[in-house]
Amino acid sequence: MNLRHYFTHYSTLGGVQSIIGTHLKYDEIAGMDPTLLAFFDPVGNQEKHQKVSGLCWNGRTNINAARNDFKRNESGKFHDCCVYHDLWGLAFLADLDHCHHRIGAIHSHWPHLEYQLKQLDGFLDGVFCDSQALADIALKSIPSLTPDRAVHLPVPIKTCPLEYRTTRLPLIDRPLKLGFTGRVDHLQKRVERFIPLVHALEMKGIQYELEFLGDGTGRKHLEKAFHTRENITFHGKKLGAEYWKIMGEWDFVIYTSDFEGSPLAMQEAMNAGCLPIFPSIQCGGDLVVKEISKDLLYEPEDYQSIAYTLLDWQKRPPSFVGATRQKGIQISSEYAEDKYHVKFKKFLNHILNQPVISKHPMQARDRFWTDILPFAALKRYYPKGFFNYREK
Repeated sequence: MNLRHYFTHYSTLGGVQSIIGTHLKYDEIAGMDPTLLAFFDPVGNQEKHQKVSGLCWNGRTNINAARNDFKRNESGKFHDCCVYHDLWGLAFLADLDHCHHRIGAIHSHWPHLEYQLKQLDGFLDGVFCDSQALADIALKSIPSLTPDRAVHLPVPIKTCPLEYRTTRLPLIDRPLKLGFTGRVDHLQKRVERFIPLVHALEMKGIQYELEFLGDGTGRKHLEKAFHTRENITFHGKKLGAEYWKIMGEWDFVIYTSDFEGSPLAMQEAMNAGCLPIFPSIQCGGDLVVKEISKDLLYEPEDYQSIAYTLLDWQKRPPSFVGATRQKGIQISSEYAEDKYHVKFKKFLNHILNQPVISKHPMQARDRFWTDILPFAALKRYYPKGFFNYREK
């Protein structure tokens, strides 16, 4: 079976890219023929990733140019099924793809998601989501979908090798080892919030070491803000043994995000034995953390609450802390890549065996004045322009 994935990037290796990497590996093992078109990756990306090609879009590209590129690239290619990850480009590209079945993947709860979904009735045969909360939103927003066509598939994670799950010392009377892993970005991840968080920890007299594992647009800002603090380290992007060794020494992994799905990087940190401290932002991450301990959730931007949580956990018996870590490891292990793909394959087979409900062929998309705006301007001033398909 020919399975086509669409997304913005692959070479940057963020959370969604990691999920797509799992697909490229396990789809093929399952006897499918998976490929990925990464819109913003270099055209020559296929030299590094045989199953991946790019269109080299950037912030100066507009929807008109993107449609022409996509039409030219997909001409003569026919796919049994295509998957639009995070629904990116679906509204302005779907009438140009050559797919028998069309599936959406929702990996986080981004701004305007509900508005976007309401434009997509008749576009999709099914949707899989990183959390049940997202699946419920999709089901409510797209009338043509039934519960068996809008499902929660837990995000696939790599699991930590046993040798890197170090036995932590009791939390009391020593500096706490805190970490963040993922994209070090302002957008969505809001890493600049670590600046007031660090201030709150120091006001409470908490001894700590803080490490950032990953890279992104917010790294330089944080490095400048923390350049005098020797207890704060920036590792950059690490892979394999280095990645697990760093996380395997942390006590807590902390997030300050505006929105998430079920954060893949957080799940991997949990699998390495870290306790998650996560904002209550009504997403899949909330639900995962609640399974471990509801005390590890905090109201967004309440940095004093994080400080009090750390002080409280320092006083708890080591046996209780250790048992909670083991609970996190057990929960995250259910998200292993192979287990994820068994569920994905079952969902995909179900969709392929159901009547096609996405429109084929789709009516040609209407033209909009926003189609001439560069993506960078559209994203900043009118992001809903990405979701236009029909004039009202």
